[in-house]
Amino acid sequence: MKKILFAFLLIGTFIQCSKGDPSATFNLLSLEQNFGPQATQVPFEGQYTFFKDVSYGTKPQNKLDILLPSKSDIKGVVLYFHGGAFLFGTKEDLYLSPSKEFVQALLAADIAVINAAYTFINDKQSEGVLTALEEGTQVIRFAESNAALMGIPSQQIVLAGISAGAGIAQWNGFRNETNESIRGIVASFAQSSYDLYEWEKLFSNYSVDSLRTKYEELDDLFTDFYNGDASEEKRALLDYRSFMDANDPSLYVFNPVYEDAFIDANDSLDFNVLFHSVKHADYLRQKALNVGLDFSGSYKEAPETFIKRVLSE
Repeated sequence: MKKILFAFLLIGTFIQCSKGDPSATFNLLSLEQNFGPQATQVPFEGQYTFFKDVSYGTKPQNKLDILLPSKSDIKGVVLYFHGGAFLFGTKEDLYLSPSKEFVQALLAADIAVINAAYTFINDKQSEGVLTALEEGTQVIRFAESNAALMGIPSQQIVLAGISAGAGIAQWNGFRNETNESIRGIVASFAQSSYDLYEWEKLFSNYSVDSLRTKYEELDDLFTDFYNGDASEEKRALLDYRSFMDANDPSLYVFNPVYEDAFIDANDSLDFNVLFHSVKHADYLRQKALNVGLDFSGSYKEAPETFIKRVLSE
């Protein structure tokens, strides 16, 4: 798994709070009664309210941070999920450059951010990737049920994530059972499906079963990913690309990895290419085009511009 890690390392009184603004439309006392005291240390300077490690579920990793703009008219909220192959990474990654500047741009545009952690596939309480995907659903329900408390419009949610987090965003964003309140999906360094056999349509000389036989690290990842059950039924449940239709939220996808070879000169798997190739983004965009779904990317607009646009429509 060291090679996987290396790949991902590349990549009622309304008062002011956390250097905030007295015009904020939420009640700080009510927020603290529900979420605990606001954090005394904030991840970066700015005019916003910050709550850290609020529980949204029962598992140890079911924690999220809340960043609320100080202005009175909050336009919506971005629910963000970090990357790390469902094996590592933390929500604190969002507070490092260049992600930090993305968050600051959202807050400056009066858009709140909820930044969530989730259970990894090698955790003893995990039942494979489906556990993390369903925890994404729990985060959506948390945002919906607490929208009024936070002063956020209940139907103004954008899902966003990088790599594994992009998968959580897409799986929930393309499912009719979970996307009623969702206005947009931002998927960076994304995979096109979690039916890993679908990737055989993207890469020449890519055979899941052959590669699992040759590369133990991929076989271990595959086993944990599916929790030992890679049945057609299970894979169909995870093939979020197949869920996509014209009524889904708008999609923004960004995969700036243009190399073709996922096996390097040392005959090792290049997980950055395999997981983040532009081929994944093209496959998603082609499906969006086929079904008539609005889609975008960095060739059209910045992600924060996309978010502001879909929240204003």
